Amino acid sequence: MSGATAIALIGPPGAGCTTVARALAGLLGAPCLDLGAQTAARLGTEEELALVATPEAEYRRVEESVALGLIEAARASGGILALGSGCLGSERVRAALAALPGHGGAVVGLTASVRRLATRNGLDAPRSVALGTIHHEFTQMLREREARCRRVTGVVIDTSEREPADCADQIVALLDTPAPPSLA
Repeated sequence: MSGATAIALIGPPGAGCTTVARALAGLLGAPCLDLGAQTAARLGTEEELALVATPEAEYRRVEESVALGLIEAARASGGILALGSGCLGSERVRAALAALPGHGGAVVGLTASVRRLATRNGLDAPRSVALGTIHHEFTQMLREREARCRRVTGVVIDTSEREPADCADQIVALLDTPAPPSLA
């Protein structure tokens, strides 16, 4: 890979967008732009609390604005974007991502098994029956978000059993090939 390439990583919560983006940015010597962190900063809260401290509609409005700015900045100057999948609810963000490969960039989807994603999101611990069907709702959300991710990605990497650095190496190798295969 050469030049000022923009690579956007998208995937469901726990797929590793942030950790893989950091590893990839380090490998390529590129800046890492993290949507979650920058959205929380714009909202004036901690990243872990942003969706709890802010009504979701407001969070998504700010997230869309930040995502569009990050995509444009990376398109202009290069960089690795950790976007996750929540921002894919925005048609404007999906359109900006769809245009990224036409500008020499790439959109890479990250995924993992439902079990691994549940573990990474802390949903594998014993819980009260009073909480209801959290696992079922989580699985439904994953299916919806993964469907959105598939519509805008050129490459999909399963992070279930891989370290972030291994995923970064695989992304570099796949993006150097003329027609990257899907590894989902």
